[in-house]
Amino acid sequence: MFNRNGNNSNGAVHVNGAAKNGNGHKPDAAIVSEHDLLWDALSPSVTQALDQPIDPSLVSQRKGRGGKFFDYLEGHAVITQANRIFGYGGWGYELVGDVTLRRVETVDSQTGEVKVSLGYSAPVRVTVAGAIPRTDVGIHPVTEDNFDGHDTAMKGAVTDGMKRAFRSFGVQFGNAFYGDQPQATTPQPERVPAPSQAKSNGNGRQSQAPGPTRQSQPAGGDDAQAAKLRKKLIEIALKQGFDEDKVRAEVLRRTGKSIDDLEVSKLGELVEAAHKKLRERQQAQAA
Repeated sequence: MFNRNGNNSNGAVHVNGAAKNGNGHKPDAAIVSEHDLLWDALSPSVTQALDQPIDPSLVSQRKGRGGKFFDYLEGHAVITQANRIFGYGGWGYELVGDVTLRRVETVDSQTGEVKVSLGYSAPVRVTVAGAIPRTDVGIHPVTEDNFDGHDTAMKGAVTDGMKRAFRSFGVQFGNAFYGDQPQATTPQPERVPAPSQAKSNGNGRQSQAPGPTRQSQPAGGDDAQAAKLRKKLIEIALKQGFDEDKVRAEVLRRTGKSIDDLEVSKLGELVEAAHKKLRERQQAQAA
């Protein structure tokens, strides 16, 4: 049984059951320490990227049942998406079982002839920083009963397993393409924000049209509370071995705002999450 799997076109290499992602890191070493700073959840920038319509240039088509064409993502496109959205080193995938040869027998209802089909199945687990692991089973038929045919089918099963595990992250990984498609779907175009509308208020100045407004900064007693929470957040991070600059950079990356601009409610959530993370580390060290 081969353990080397992965589609040549997707840049992944599998050795002895372990997989490396597109930048050469193994999954157990893929998550850098910054991801463990304070949170165990996907950052706002990641969730925003996952919510966007998929780039039509990444979508391929194949001919399927009834002569219809179906949309799908190739393995290399999925890896490109993962690197773009989660970052190099922020994800990985691995085999969690054997790549198994399957034998399926079907009987022609008219002639009674027994037809034997071969294919491989592969259980694959995808790991992304800030999310629970996803596991699914990929399959791929053997189209030629020779060494190259089996080798290609094995690689294809692993790639299919990776793709199916990633589908739970939504439209960016082709989840809408699974199941029966009445016809090839057309990916939605990129959403373009409407330009802000301004109108004169009669004194020569321009005022913005009604719409979402930025929340004002805390004032009075909230200012003091926010300052205490910022100080507490930095203290907890220092106990984890991170300096203040690292904390500020991580808060900005995670929330899209400077730590000095966060509301009391959001700071409270971060402090609570930081406390939880610190307790988990202390318990792990004591065990």
